[in-house]
Amino acid sequence: MDRSNIIESGGFYFIHNFDSGNLGHVERVPTEFIAPTLNPKTNAAETPDYEFNLWTRPDCAGTEFENGNRTWFYFGVQASEPNVQVRLNLINLNKQGKMYNQGMAPVTRTLPGKPQWERIRDRPIHSTDDNTFTLTFRYRTAENLKATTFFAFTYPFSFAELQIALNSIDLKMLPLATQQSVDDIYYCRECLIYSLEGRRVDLLTISSHHGITAEREEKLRNLFPENQDRPFKFTNKKIIFISARVHPGETPSSFVFNGFLNLLLNRNDPIAIQLRKLYVFKMIPFLNPDGVARGHYRTDTRGVNLNRVYLNPSLTCHPTVYASRALIRYYHFGQEKEEDICEETKSFTSRSIQNISESTELTEKKKKKVSNSPSHKTDKQKDKAKASNKSSIILKDTSLESCRDVQSLSGEASNLADQVYDMKLQEKPSQMSDISSNMSTTNVEETSSLLNDNVLRSCLGSNVHLSTSEELNIQGSNPLKPLRDTLKNSISLLMESSSSVLDEGSGAETKGPASKVKMGWCRECRLAVERLEDTMPGITNLVPGYSATMTSENDADNNESDDNVYFCTNCFKRYIVTENNEEIKLLCAVVETASHASVGVSAGDGSDVRAPPAPRSPAPSLGDSLAPQPPPKDEKPKLTNTKDKQPKKKLPTVTPVPLLPRVTHKEIESGLYLYIDLHGHASKKGIFMYGNHFEELESCVECMLLPRIMSLNNLHFHFSSCNFTERNMYLKDRRDGMSREGSGRVAVLKATGLVRSYTLECNYNTGRLVNVLPPTAREGPGAVPPATPLPPKYTPHIFEEVRHCRAKNVEGFEEIDPAQVGRSLGSSILDLTGQHPNSRIPCSEHRNLSAVREWLRAHTRTMRPQFFFSVDDVSSPTEDCVPDEGAALRSV
Repeated sequence: MDRSNIIESGGFYFIHNFDSGNLGHVERVPTEFIAPTLNPKTNAAETPDYEFNLWTRPDCAGTEFENGNRTWFYFGVQASEPNVQVRLNLINLNKQGKMYNQGMAPVTRTLPGKPQWERIRDRPIHSTDDNTFTLTFRYRTAENLKATTFFAFTYPFSFAELQIALNSIDLKMLPLATQQSVDDIYYCRECLIYSLEGRRVDLLTISSHHGITAEREEKLRNLFPENQDRPFKFTNKKIIFISARVHPGETPSSFVFNGFLNLLLNRNDPIAIQLRKLYVFKMIPFLNPDGVARGHYRTDTRGVNLNRVYLNPSLTCHPTVYASRALIRYYHFGQEKEEDICEETKSFTSRSIQNISESTELTEKKKKKVSNSPSHKTDKQKDKAKASNKSSIILKDTSLESCRDVQSLSGEASNLADQVYDMKLQEKPSQMSDISSNMSTTNVEETSSLLNDNVLRSCLGSNVHLSTSEELNIQGSNPLKPLRDTLKNSISLLMESSSSVLDEGSGAETKGPASKVKMGWCRECRLAVERLEDTMPGITNLVPGYSATMTSENDADNNESDDNVYFCTNCFKRYIVTENNEEIKLLCAVVETASHASVGVSAGDGSDVRAPPAPRSPAPSLGDSLAPQPPPKDEKPKLTNTKDKQPKKKLPTVTPVPLLPRVTHKEIESGLYLYIDLHGHASKKGIFMYGNHFEELESCVECMLLPRIMSLNNLHFHFSSCNFTERNMYLKDRRDGMSREGSGRVAVLKATGLVRSYTLECNYNTGRLVNVLPPTAREGPGAVPPATPLPPKYTPHIFEEVRHCRAKNVEGFEEIDPAQVGRSLGSSILDLTGQHPNSRIPCSEHRNLSAVREWLRAHTRTMRPQFFFSVDDVSSPTEDCVPDEGAALRSV
């Protein structure tokens, strides 16, 4: 044994200087200071024979790039005595108390003796003293004094193990045999680029011989340093791009990757045959090989989180991400194309929440200047002149021009901007279900906004806590503040515009009070919820705002007012109700433009009929609020669908929206079909996906389609934990302040427009539920599903699925080893286009792919308030929620 690579303490040797190893320092606790602990199994006090305090190395330890990531550990212990009990205290780890409270335990193996990794038997304990997190566990030394017992944070998969696995695949697959069938496997392994420390980054190409040509792919600039032949091109086949280990300590991503790779290389599996026939797979197993080899948890050797630099990676500083992005662009365009940095940077920042936060900060600076200026005082005439410009403020990106724009704010526009920033929108005496909007121009302060906290609560749910401005003024930047600002401003503008349209349509001499704005859910939203009641019992009681607000249908019968405008707190639609109880949507330009500026997902149910969106420029930032466009003077809005010549009550004159067929999702012209970056996850339980946010309904549905199908094909995939919010696209990391806008998932969308761009996350430990899978088409709808087990501890087998045998769960029920993540991912990809040879969808509640999309439309409309923040607490109808230890504490 090389003594220079080990730490000696108390006769024990601690090994750490190996691939993926991490241990920094060891101290033995004197015997007289070893305290007894209670054995939970025997309920007796036990004192270990030895005790050691251990310190791990942070990422980039001892360099200028050292940072605070201290979660990963991996070391071996060679004991000086056999069969003695040893207590190990890992002292300086990152605080992961939630994870260890959920039953997380380190893994161990002994060489020689027990080569298979398994979780330690005795549950570890953790404590926090003086802001120092300590993890403690015990073990008993082996009888063989030459054996080494290894411990790791979770199941390791090192760079050396990867190279051994790929070399063994090469021996089986290369050189490619003479083609016997078009279904034969086409396999190619290339060195894409070298890492900063000279390790190879592998790129695998897998397909069949369907559509193969004699032309090879181009050798891209600065890539493929070994000058080997590039793979052949294919016709009529799109690319599926999969990568893993951009964060070196997230080893579950490697096991999912390996499971999917093993599926693709199976010569006889019908799913694999179909996948290879339809697509070309480009796969990068390690994006951060240096971090893996050095035992880092999250960063590379320069302390950089590589999953935050995809927008503009550097060949010099981030070669692996630079190469990945170059490949993605090449397969998207079909050729190597120069990047227009200026244009792309402009589009990258156009929707950033950071810009909104900075804009509001500029607004506050202007507010302070204006408050001290004599010109801040206004009279009634100025108020009247500026009242018509209400809702016209536009928050722009931070630049020299935007600074000048903000400084030019004055009068009513400045007043509205101040209110939005301070979250002190003026309230009017009203009830939650009946909000009167007094548009009198005699008092501008009273008409600054129709929105108050009651209205916001009715939109988000009666049980939602609405923070005050003082509560949100925490130290540092608060990402929730601009989001709430935008939400309140958007709803206010939408409600406000109804009265302005009515005033314009009724003539300039209208001076009396304007229409009452009544809160409730429109008929389409109510029907969407009722349609989900069969598969999600009790949903009407769970959806925020549904039961708390009055419905326009019941209110219309008892309405005594002349002019009444209804505002749906779910879809933000303004409409009126005729005597025949028909809902007519008010047509106003501000409704469409302002809705595009919101952060919610606009979704419809199966019966929704929508007009196609007009061509428009790139979406504005989250804070943008566009001004209403008045109708032409020569056109007078009219009402239709009225039978009585003399109605009992006067209806406002509006033009109904024309009914046109629903707009279907239109595929972009791209050589890419799917992008998935694989990750591990510490806090949120289960296996789930992060997708991007889209304004258009059909793009939302297409984005959620793959995760929804995954929940039908995999026992452990949590659709309810998937996140498709805009906030999750721009959230900043607490540790380094870097935005998720630079992640692979978001950057691929920005660069290519690809809707199917995901991050797949796998918890290190376990899930919170187990799905009830529908039978396959061959099994038939009458097949009885196996008994649902408790959520298991996750292992590489669950991530990979490497065997098909029968097993018994903890309760003794015999069950088939489930289709795990790697394999179920392949099945779900085929289900996206109805190409699965033995799909589960026909025997599910949906019956066909169109019905899955309809379910997602209804689901999106119903859950719209949650999409402003997250959908983590929304249950899926196919998930049999088996409570875990902390379920009662975490339930909301």
